[in-house]
Amino acid sequence: MDAAAQLETIACRWQGSFHNRRQVAATVARGGPEAPELTRELRTMEVERLQAPQLGALVLYLQEFRASAPQLAHRQRVVVLGLDPQRGSVRAEQLFFRGGPTYDRPVLAAAQVQTLGPEAFDRHPGCDLFFEAEPAFDRFRARMDPGACRYRHPEDGEVCAEFEMLLHPDQLWYRDRSLRLADGSVRGEVDGFSWLLFDRVEGPIGDDLPALVEQQGVWRGRFRRYDAAGGLLESFPSTITIRVFQEGGRWRYHQSNLHGPEDAPLRRFEAHGEIHSGRVWFASDRYQGWAMDLPGEQPAAGSLLVMHARDSGDPDIHEIISCSPDGRRRWRLSQLLKDGQLVGRTIIDEEKLTGT
Repeated sequence: MDAAAQLETIACRWQGSFHNRRQVAATVARGGPEAPELTRELRTMEVERLQAPQLGALVLYLQEFRASAPQLAHRQRVVVLGLDPQRGSVRAEQLFFRGGPTYDRPVLAAAQVQTLGPEAFDRHPGCDLFFEAEPAFDRFRARMDPGACRYRHPEDGEVCAEFEMLLHPDQLWYRDRSLRLADGSVRGEVDGFSWLLFDRVEGPIGDDLPALVEQQGVWRGRFRRYDAAGGLLESFPSTITIRVFQEGGRWRYHQSNLHGPEDAPLRRFEAHGEIHSGRVWFASDRYQGWAMDLPGEQPAAGSLLVMHARDSGDPDIHEIISCSPDGRRRWRLSQLLKDGQLVGRTIIDEEKLTGT
């Protein structure tokens, strides 16, 4: 696997929802003592991909929570993934939020974080992670250069951090500690610097998955396209098929669009993706983007889609989908944006013909 392929594989494996329930249960089952080195507190982790080109081309955002303080993010980082040309490996640049504590920070929504500029973060190049593949175990190992991650702590003086992570297809392991350089003593560590073992969260449809997956099936409708001033440009029928399925322990998404004017050959567009972190992440030949539930309503009243054009000549698309209570009809409104300007709108009214 070349470095570019490793980059995308690492990004996919790192994203998702994780927990260490199995590790906590195993510690309790074997009668683990009540000791700071064996707390094995229940933890959950959310890792999302951000659309934040002001920070980098491939940006992840992670928040980790402890059961004892669920209102705070114990670890909260933005990570920029890229290829290091000198090493020929994947580099993860860690961006630390400027101001406030390093750990146990107030929760921040991804939508808010992806609007922040570089000035909102501190960079410590020595704390970056470098990945190496371990194909015999089907995993990637990431770690800092030994002794490189140094910073000044207001109470403990010069401190060196040590962090290491293993990325399996459906697991994320890490260990973390910091040492006082003055005497080599431990300033802080997570569970005795032993490995925390996180499993990827998987579940049936409807369990922490966006409402868009419930729209799988065949939809028949009509596209109406308008220019920026509201003038009708064209109207034509469409058939859209949505499939959601599990493959390799992950939820996959596939959408096939078949549409075009009655007097012309039909056009087919295919989009494939993956479902995790409460969103559908998808890509086609022309677009890549994501979809999520509209916030503030339970159950979800609809979906929001953002599609970024691969070609600079095509517009980006922002779309809202609203569904009828019985799930048999839906209405979609798309706005086409290019160079910060509205260039058109599309309205689609659809009726569901079949289920999955």
